Amino acid sequence: MKYLPLAVGLGLSAAAVLVVPGSGATASMDQVTAVDRPHRVANRYLEQKPVWKPCGDQEFRTYCARITAPRDWANQYSGHDIQLAVSKVAPAKGKPSRVVFGNPGGPGGAGLGMAPYLASQAPLAKDHLAVGFDPRGTGDSTNVTCQGAPGYTMDARDRDPRNLELIAEASRLSQPYCDGQSRGLLPYITTAQTVQDMDLIRRLLGYDTIDFVGYSGGTWMGAYYQTYFPQHVGRFVLDSNTDFTRPWIDTFTAQPHGFERRFREDFAPWAAKYDDRLKLGSSPRTVIRTYEKLRAALKKQPAIEEYFEGSIKIGYDQNTLDEIVSGDMYTKVDFPSLAADLAFLRDLSAAQSKGGPRAAQRKVDALSPERQRELVRRAARDTVGLRPLGRIVGDDAEGATFTAVTCNDTPWPQGREYGDQLAARLGPKYPLIGWGMNENPCFYWDRPNLTMPQPTGQGLPTTLMVQSAHDPATPYELAASAHSRYAGSRLVTVSREGDHGVYGGVNKCADAIVNKFLTTGKAPAKDVTCAGEGIPAPSAPQPELEYGEGARQEARTPLRRIAGFTKAVSGYLH
Repeated sequence: MKYLPLAVGLGLSAAAVLVVPGSGATASMDQVTAVDRPHRVANRYLEQKPVWKPCGDQEFRTYCARITAPRDWANQYSGHDIQLAVSKVAPAKGKPSRVVFGNPGGPGGAGLGMAPYLASQAPLAKDHLAVGFDPRGTGDSTNVTCQGAPGYTMDARDRDPRNLELIAEASRLSQPYCDGQSRGLLPYITTAQTVQDMDLIRRLLGYDTIDFVGYSGGTWMGAYYQTYFPQHVGRFVLDSNTDFTRPWIDTFTAQPHGFERRFREDFAPWAAKYDDRLKLGSSPRTVIRTYEKLRAALKKQPAIEEYFEGSIKIGYDQNTLDEIVSGDMYTKVDFPSLAADLAFLRDLSAAQSKGGPRAAQRKVDALSPERQRELVRRAARDTVGLRPLGRIVGDDAEGATFTAVTCNDTPWPQGREYGDQLAARLGPKYPLIGWGMNENPCFYWDRPNLTMPQPTGQGLPTTLMVQSAHDPATPYELAASAHSRYAGSRLVTVSREGDHGVYGGVNKCADAIVNKFLTTGKAPAKDVTCAGEGIPAPSAPQPELEYGEGARQEARTPLRRIAGFTKAVSGYLH
């Protein structure tokens, strides 16, 4: 029998006061050379000739290649090299005069799909070579892994000392698992190393400057590329922004407020407005109460259900519910599916409470095959965008790269006390994910000897920042904070909007501004606000479109569309 568990446990970062990590670094961390500046590139990396192969269906017009880069840019003659997977799409006619790189965020998100995605934007397709790449550690590039590391299956709201110790122990064990299985690469999974990989790709493609579109965690990467290589910066668009002018800790500490605001001020009023159809409550307060009651019921009596005659099993408990709700805050497109799932789980829990597990299973068996497929798909999906720390430590390369980058790049307070206090402070105010603030491997992480320069924007061309007002994963306050300290930046705010990832179909006004900037270099003279279109009335939940063999390029959100393209063009280099 196949067992398909939902990701459980929500983990976040800590707050703004930094404590220098302890001295008990592992040998691999001690040996890492600081990469706080660009390094001269050895000729053998510049002389390589990438072999470009078609990847994906012919309609994508995408070519992929692997290039060789040093494991450590500060120690290029050590004999340890890695492979980077790169994709490109040229204009259908003529030669491109500019190149645009893209990154979907994560950090750790595979990015081969950025090339066909950017090429699908008609204004860019005319004159830009579109480029994507899988950052070191993930995708078709040389991988890291944390396979088998303990997850956070405990209830984050349980403040019993024994439960808090289990959370701390899971956090402590993360790095040994990740480091032991990543063949010495883990300390080199940093933004400082990755932006030098980007510049190697630029040089091999033969361009003096690059344009860039970075989403979510990709805004961090973009700002650091600008900082390390200002002379090669063209037109940079940073969409759904981290606070890249401050340590990672500041970005993750803002998330509990962002997710809670999205849930309470966007989803709950929307669900209440359509209570005649959704049946979750006639007021926002009632909708929230429905969630809290269901959470308590699933904690008391979890439901383990079989789908498709027992071939797939899904367990629903309080952590599962939190994962479903927080995961559906990233885009309003998921609101109808969330409402349908909440109603289903409420009925499932009630049936189990009254009639036991068999009564609950009969509820599942009565569902149509289409509805069962939708529930299974949603149980297996990955978060597309900046996830909260600790949600997944790293069962695959993307999760492991996320953990490595966020824990390696900048300092974190060390030890259990700070995280427990932070969770106790933020949990009562922002219960959706605030209680999980102590579920964080970075509180126990021995960092490499790395100090990266702080991005300031000084001496750069205009940077265009795009941000929705109620983004849950990278809250608006982060963009405003970074914008206030980033010289020459312009901020495009999309009001009445909370989607994470804006450019490419969420808002016509924002798309027009971004496309004008990327194609002509003309940025707004001052900050701009675009009116959002609001949340549409609920419709029947539709399965997310896949990009398999011959599939047309359609999707409902930019980040999911990128993920679909990445799925379609990956694997051809093996």
